[in-house]
Amino acid sequence: MRTCLRILAVLAAASVAWSAGPAIDKAKLEAYLRYAEGFMANVHFAIDEPVPSPFPNFYRIGVHLSTDAGARLDRVYYMTADGRQIVNGTIWDLNKSPFEDTLDHLPDNGYAFGPADAKVKLVIFSDFQCPYCREFAKTVRENIPKNYPADVRVIFEDFPLDAIHPWARAAAEASHCVGAQSVDSFWAYHDWIFARAPEIKPDNLRDKVLAWAKEQKLDTDKLAACMDSHAQADAVKTAENAGKALQVVQTPTAFMNGRPVPGAMKWDSLDSVIKLELAGKSGGKPPVQNPAQGQTVP
Repeated sequence: MRTCLRILAVLAAASVAWSAGPAIDKAKLEAYLRYAEGFMANVHFAIDEPVPSPFPNFYRIGVHLSTDAGARLDRVYYMTADGRQIVNGTIWDLNKSPFEDTLDHLPDNGYAFGPADAKVKLVIFSDFQCPYCREFAKTVRENIPKNYPADVRVIFEDFPLDAIHPWARAAAEASHCVGAQSVDSFWAYHDWIFARAPEIKPDNLRDKVLAWAKEQKLDTDKLAACMDSHAQADAVKTAENAGKALQVVQTPTAFMNGRPVPGAMKWDSLDSVIKLELAGKSGGKPPVQNPAQGQTVP
C-alpha cells in the first residue's frame, strides 16, 4: 500500500512539473535568439511562459517581436522539458498529422459555410480592405460550394491590417454586427463588401453598410447601434490574436486541415490541395504534379 501511494505521489509530482513547464531565463533566451536569428537592437521581445505542446517532452513558447515603427512578428519555438534545448521549426510525429500543433491553435468559431463534419476545413484569416483577400474570397465562394458541397467547410476569421487598411477593422466589426442578425446575412455582407471595396472609404463605410442593410431588410437601427458602440470589437480582436499565435503576418492566410495555404491561391492550385487532403483522409493516392507542364494529373 505504501509503495502504491509512493508511486502515485511521484506520478502526481511529475504531472505538476509537466503542466507547469520549465523555468526559463527570458533575458538569456532573448540574447540567444537575437544572436542565432540575427535580430537587431531595434527589435523588441515579449516572451510567453512555456506551455504544454502536443509533443511529449517539449513545451511551446510564443515569442512576439515588434519595432517602434509598428512592425510585428510572432514566432513559435519548442523547448525541451529540461529547459536546455530549443527547436526552431516544426516537430513531426509520424503517428499524427504534421500540422498537429497548428490544429490545436486554429480557431473554429468564425462564420462558416459547409458541413460541420466535412473532411476538409479551410480556415481563412482575411481583411475586407485587402485586394488579394477579395480575389481569394471570390475564388472560394464561386468554386467550393459548387465543387465540394459535402466535403469542405470554410471558416472566416478576421485579421485587419490597420497600418495599411484604415477601414478594415470597422468593416470587420460591422460584419459581426450583421452576422448577429443571421449567418446568411454575414455571407451576403462578406460578398457585398468585397465587391464594393474599391468604392469604400473610412468616412462612407457606415452609410454604405446601412444602405445595404436596408436593402437586405435587416434591422438597421440595431445594426447602427452595434457599429457605433463597437460592440463586436472583442470578437474581431479574438480572431486577430488567434492569427498572431499562428504567426499570421499577411492576408489572406489560410489553413487547410492545418496546412498553410499562403496568399490568394488560384482555383486550380487550391483544388489540388483539396484533392490532396481528401486523398489523405481516405487513404487514397494524392494527385501527381506534372513538373513540365505545371498541371495536376488525376
